[in-house]
Amino acid sequence: MICVSIAGSEQLPEILRLRADMLELRFDLIREEPKMLFSLIPASVRVVATCRPGNMDDTERMDLLKASVDRGAAFLDLEIESSPGYFRELAGYAVEQGCQVIVSYHNHELTPGGDQLKAILEKAYQMGASVAKIATQVHSREDIGNLLSLYELPGRKVVIGMGERGRITRVAAPYLGAEFTFAAPEEGPGTAPGQLTYRRLKKIFQTIGPA
Repeated sequence: MICVSIAGSEQLPEILRLRADMLELRFDLIREEPKMLFSLIPASVRVVATCRPGNMDDTERMDLLKASVDRGAAFLDLEIESSPGYFRELAGYAVEQGCQVIVSYHNHELTPGGDQLKAILEKAYQMGASVAKIATQVHSREDIGNLLSLYELPGRKVVIGMGERGRITRVAAPYLGAEFTFAAPEEGPGTAPGQLTYRRLKKIFQTIGPA
């Protein structure tokens, strides 16, 4: 399944016309209220609600994410580096409402070694992740191998490489057991380096065949 990461409300209409099955709403970038955004999205489309740190304080982020859960988000994405209080509050709220928790690790500089990646994955599950997500900057074939080898381990996960060299991991992910993979909208900026557009990624999958 392809999850389209949305960075602006103006990107929604085109993606919905293309009948994407899954969306990631980046509330730290969109800066719109969940009530408005969810009113535009059909109930059949699964939503990952995300609000990365940096643009607003934890109270603002918590309010947006709780409101997303109330509106029917299927997943809440919480950073592995989250403070214990922030994480417990949001994860507990999500679980009570039947929303699954993604615990995510991002490294925009490099891909850690294989043993460190395994430790990060295990920590995500220990924190209570329904799905563990790892996204790191790829610089070499070894990085790609270390990332993709994580699919051999038990547990639901999404593991992808960022940057041009990491694109192959975005294509390979569903064939190796990923819950989903990420794509960019057709117009406007993506949310991570190396993202393929939804239309292009879907065409690749249609050419290769079902996972």
